[in-house]
Amino acid sequence: MISSAKSCVACVLLLLTSTASAQALPSLQSPAPKAVSLTVSGGVSLGTYEAGFLYYSGTSSQGERAVDLRLVTGASAGSLNALLAIMATCGVDASTPGQSLFWDIWVPIGFNDLFVPTSTTALGVFSREALERRASHIEQAWNQGLDRACDVVIGVSTTRLSPRALQAANGRLDLPRLEEKFAIRIQGRGKDRPPRATNYTTREGRRLELLLETDEHGEIPFANLRELLLASMSFPIAFPPQPLRTCAPKASAKPGECQPSEAKRDLFIDGGVFDNTPLRLAVGLARDGLRETADGKLEWRPIPQPDTRTTPPGIAFAFIDPDATEYPVAPPAQADASPTSLPATLAGLLATFVDTARSKELAMLLEEEPEIAKRLTLPRRHFPAAGAPLFAFLGFFERSFRVFDFYLGMYDARRMMDDAFREGRTPSEEPRAAAMDGIGGWQPFACMSAVYDALPSAEQVCQGEALADFRALLQMSLDQLYDACSRPEVTAPAGAWRNTHCDRALAGQPPPRVPGLQPGEWPEWKQRKDESELSYSMRLLGAYGFGFQDLGVPKGRGDLAVLRIRHALGDAAHRLAAAQPAADKPTVRFASKLAVDSISYEPQRLSLHITMGPTTSEVGLSVGASAMPLSSGLRFAGALGFRGLADVFSSGSSGDPFGVALTGGLEFQPRSEQTFLSQSRLALRAGWLFSAKDQYGTISCPTSGASHVTACSRPVVQGLVGITFLEFLRAQLVGEWYPSTEGRKTLWSMAPGIGLELGL
Repeated sequence: MISSAKSCVACVLLLLTSTASAQALPSLQSPAPKAVSLTVSGGVSLGTYEAGFLYYSGTSSQGERAVDLRLVTGASAGSLNALLAIMATCGVDASTPGQSLFWDIWVPIGFNDLFVPTSTTALGVFSREALERRASHIEQAWNQGLDRACDVVIGVSTTRLSPRALQAANGRLDLPRLEEKFAIRIQGRGKDRPPRATNYTTREGRRLELLLETDEHGEIPFANLRELLLASMSFPIAFPPQPLRTCAPKASAKPGECQPSEAKRDLFIDGGVFDNTPLRLAVGLARDGLRETADGKLEWRPIPQPDTRTTPPGIAFAFIDPDATEYPVAPPAQADASPTSLPATLAGLLATFVDTARSKELAMLLEEEPEIAKRLTLPRRHFPAAGAPLFAFLGFFERSFRVFDFYLGMYDARRMMDDAFREGRTPSEEPRAAAMDGIGGWQPFACMSAVYDALPSAEQVCQGEALADFRALLQMSLDQLYDACSRPEVTAPAGAWRNTHCDRALAGQPPPRVPGLQPGEWPEWKQRKDESELSYSMRLLGAYGFGFQDLGVPKGRGDLAVLRIRHALGDAAHRLAAAQPAADKPTVRFASKLAVDSISYEPQRLSLHITMGPTTSEVGLSVGASAMPLSSGLRFAGALGFRGLADVFSSGSSGDPFGVALTGGLEFQPRSEQTFLSQSRLALRAGWLFSAKDQYGTISCPTSGASHVTACSRPVVQGLVGITFLEFLRAQLVGEWYPSTEGRKTLWSMAPGIGLELGL
């Protein structure tokens, strides 16, 4: 719907921008910005955090202080939130979080909605079906119309699957281009009329944004805009490449238009691969497209002018990145300044390649226009997010995680506003959302604010069974924050972080306890040595009685939650490998298994091994005793061992007659000893040795040579100690005991072996 009072995401960002400018230049009277540009980075499941931040910002109305949101850029999940921010600013309003488009798009989608086994392809394990269903909700709101005053450009970063060749040196040099940007101008046309969306670029531009396919009127249908957002969110491996119909800016007959007869179909993937922070795109669009009107406002030129050399002084830039925190995070491991081997050098390069590639555009911007840093606002996250582990993918496994992160985004938006109001803003300018904290869908937010801000109302607003899981998540975030701030490597003085809880942790205080939370026993709140971030989170939640409804794990069993997550990812990896061409199945199966084993190791359900040694060669099978073998560590094992093979393949005699041992028993893999790099095992097997000397037990055993292990057919008991590297290279030592039978003396032997292990 069109709201009577325009809600404005940009208003709240302006407050902080103005304050930051005044602090940076105390001797100057900095004019208030007339417009705001918003850049939203990719964040995987932390797109929910971004959504909460933008929702809360949009519930604020500043009256005469309102400024225009003129420009939004985004990458990956941020591109979707960029469009939602435009729609919230231009009239799609909601009085409670659960009624908002932000909530409707992000909170309901979980792992089971994304992973539809029958939809897995060779190029993507997840399905877009749930995203497309949610996109229809956006389209419905889109068709209801946006405010006529709405005139915003959205910039979206994408990546080509196959490079586009750019010609240089008069066509004598081809330059491959994988990064692609799109610039779309969105203009509201009032109630019940879909907005007008057009390509906003020029043939003379320096950035050469692609043109999205248009209709005969030169407008972009919503379906094409939806496909562009899906392309920007198509993270490799997770989603297959998204096809788009586009035109090169100089290849279309009419400037800014890409008629169906001119469009070319290409495949695109996640825009965050090379540009996860498209702030440089925002600055370029503002520089080329915005102009100041006679009344001092900023408006878009009909066509960008790339000869413009300065960015309009009246626009402020805000950048939302869920990875930006107001507390210390563990620094990346520093590579050796003087590596001594090729593997060490390559490992160091690979460790920094992704982050460097994704932030390249931002680094180039700050080199080209360092003054932009003075006009840039970067809100920060004050507490750990529930969905942050597993490279920000954990949020998809529990709806409660996404709900928590949505409210956490709202909390940080409020903190940003409060900081701005403390710098001289009057009470009349306080956002109307603050009055809603305890009503309707705002109760979890009121509880979070009261706990984090140590308000007396926390005891009252956090009560109720409906908030049981929310309280557990609140306590976990406090524990994780105090752990991060109290680590020995954190040497910053108190006040270095604008986070009073971090200051308390630095002073040696333990985390406060959330009112209403009553675990059977309070756990150790610090992360243990060699405990992964995922295991740490699940251990705390298990201790605090979190429900794990989506994972189907009983309360208190955080360890089983880790296994459920690993099991779900293992199923997805198995489906992805099965969808590959026959020649690539083993490679993808091996690589994907290693990837998910790095999270939490889980043995192959069925494995085959072949080993050889100086006395014995062996072929064996191992089968998990349950669907989730690590819950017990027990497996069934069987083997077929061969002794005296030299007698079979040689005319001479090795002194040890040929024999075949058929054994079976139980195998145990200690859970604490299993990693994706190495896997240990213990086994106890028993069976029968069949000797060629007595024709495999069909005749009496000769008395001569009774000292040889394989002189006679007889029972055998085996104990095995083994280790496998990367679930492929196997080494084992088998101790064998042959009890005395029918007058034969007791014998024993040690049989080492090395070989291969294969998952089936």
